[in-house]
Amino acid sequence: MDKIDRIMVDNEEIYDIKTVARGPIGKLPLTDKMLRKSPSGNLFGLSQNVGMGWSPNMLDGKQILLLSTQGGLKDEEGNPLALGYHTGHWEVDLLMKEAANEITQHAGIPFAAYVSDPCDGRTQGTTGMFDSFPYRNDAAMVHRRLIRSLPTRDAVLGIGTCDKGLPAMIIALASMHDLPTVIIPGGVTLPPLYGEDAGKVQTIGARYSNDELSLEEAAELGCMACATPGGGCQFLGTAATAQVVAEAMGMTVPHAALAPSGQKVWKEMARESARALSQWNKKRLLQKISLRMMPSITLWSYTQHLEVLRIYYYTFLLSHMQQNVRFLL
Repeated sequence: MDKIDRIMVDNEEIYDIKTVARGPIGKLPLTDKMLRKSPSGNLFGLSQNVGMGWSPNMLDGKQILLLSTQGGLKDEEGNPLALGYHTGHWEVDLLMKEAANEITQHAGIPFAAYVSDPCDGRTQGTTGMFDSFPYRNDAAMVHRRLIRSLPTRDAVLGIGTCDKGLPAMIIALASMHDLPTVIIPGGVTLPPLYGEDAGKVQTIGARYSNDELSLEEAAELGCMACATPGGGCQFLGTAATAQVVAEAMGMTVPHAALAPSGQKVWKEMARESARALSQWNKKRLLQKISLRMMPSITLWSYTQHLEVLRIYYYTFLLSHMQQNVRFLL
């Protein structure tokens, strides 16, 4: 058998290929002014929208872009088809679905785009650590390009969990001076009922090497550490702290940080965030303002929030958060 025959399927039915289709039924809500004055991209965007399945009768709503760090691939029942890099981005798609449904209920049009993120826990002791700091800047740049690449967006909802993806999202959304923006923190994974949190468990190799753990103990502790499939690490490290800082800076709805991933309060927080953007013009919710009506982020308010950073933040993450200043001026 030839090598090519090992991967090719001998099934002639697959070559029964359709070359044309009826296309969506209906009419675009075009006007004389739109055809004469609108950029061609705006018009073709409407064609793309109905081509993807959106009703041509529902194209007049507020367009809200959902950006997230989603990673991995699940089947319809939530079982893994392809793993993500970490639990922090594994269930982010559930938050996006809650937010998208809420936007649709308010006659809006949700769009979704993704820039996934790495995990320091997975790359510890490897050359992958060289990419931790640069990732934040690179991802923030890609997020901003994705925002600009949807010229008709009215607002942006950013969803991130850990200390690479979430700071990148914060930097990107903080630089959107003319757009309403809200951050949805991805929450935390639960600690095991018996065992160690995701911080301490990363030392099982060192402790085993120093005869502090048996092989069986190390294997059991490592298996239990991430007790639920979604959310960032349970200890107040840089991932959890990034969520605290996002809320402290007024970029989230109240009580958004550190909700247990997958639980009702976590899903409701996503719906509240979507409602805040869907109703921002009615409620006078402006860019980077939470429902507490905290002041817009200015250089003055940013320095006040540095007190929070000083208490909670590790130095390496703080150095990257301070880049926000040049986008906020």
